[in-house]
Formats: sequence, C-alpha cells, structure tokens
Amino acid sequence: MVRHKVLVAGAAVVALGTLAACGGGSDNTTAQPPQTVTVTQSPSSPSGSPTSTSAERPDSVVRSSQVARCAPGVLKGEIEGGDAAAGNRYAKLAVTNTSSKACTLYGYGGLQLTDANGSPTPTKLTRKPDPGPALVTLEPGHKAFKNLHWGAVPGGTEPTTGPCEPESMGAKVIPPDETEPFTIKFDFGSVCQKGSIDGSAYYK
Repeated sequence: MVRHKVLVAGAAVVALGTLAACGGGSDNTTAQPPQTVTVTQSPSSPSGSPTSTSAERPDSVVRSSQVARCAPGVLKGEIEGGDAAAGNRYAKLAVTNTSSKACTLYGYGGLQLTDANGSPTPTKLTRKPDPGPALVTLEPGHKAFKNLHWGAVPGGTEPTTGPCEPESMGAKVIPPDETEPFTIKFDFGSVCQKGSIDGSAYYK
C-alpha cells in the first residue's frame, strides 16, 4: 500500500471534505490553521485513487442543508490560471456541476497527482484556510473553485538539475466527504518538495 500525505482540516469539515469544500468562508481563515490528513492508495485500486474516511461537514451543516452533496460522478474539473512568481506556482481548480440538480460542497476534499498513465506521483496536500470551509451550493452548470499553490524550487535531497520530482500530467480529485475521485488534467510538470501543494477550501 502506497501512502501519500494530504492534509486534514479538523472537525467535521476537514479531511477530504475540505479539499473539495464549499468555499467562501473567508471569516474562517484565521480560526483554522493548516492540518494534516493522510490519503491512502488502496491496493485494490491499481489506478492509485486516494481514499479517506474523515468527514468534513459539521452536524449543524448536515442538519441545515436540504441539498445533497456533490458526488464525483456529477462534477467535471479543470485547472484555471497558472501564474508563476519567484519559484512559486498559483492556479485554481474549478469544478462544474454537470447534473440537472443543485448539489453542495463543504470543505477541502482530496487530490492526488498522477503521471501520464494515471499512476500516482508524489503528493502532499496542505489545507490552507484561505478561504476556509463554508457551504457552497452549486446549481446545474455552475462552478466552485479551490486555490492551489506549489513550488518549483527543489528542496532537501531533490535534484537541482532536471525534474525535482516525477512530472505530473493529471490529478485525481475527491470531493469533500466522498471516497471516489474524478480525474482532471494537470500538466504543470514537477511539483517540488515531495509534491507539496497548498489548497484552500472550495468557494464560489
């Protein structure tokens, strides 16, 4: 079993839920420091899909929301932006509700980088509450976003010539409180420092 670290935000809104979360919640940004979550690659999943059992949504949100969660099968994702500055890379993960009904996101969710064959490449996702979790309702055809930041400067024992890590060509994204991923294109090359990525909660 291959294990990859991602990042869990606490309470009921922080594991894979926050990584695919209902965004917005900027007023939560100072209250939730980055936390760590472990995302595992199941041996029964040769494609390397990450899994998690941690719930992100607080009971109060579960009770108040009458709209179902956004399941992996109804979401389509893409990376927008891709700005660079002094060894840093910035982009947004945009997810679209492709179903005929509204659905909700709350939290950060999960993300696993992959190579051209769909095999996992080093990934360590840190939850950065900027913004933090808030309930996001996606009407059919509407989008939610997740801010991403990673580095292009080698760290530790990574090589300083050539790729610092195996180059990523795609990623598997798990919506908050779900265990199955959907795939996106992520052709930004190497993510240095063992695949370290900062990710916000989902927002509109």
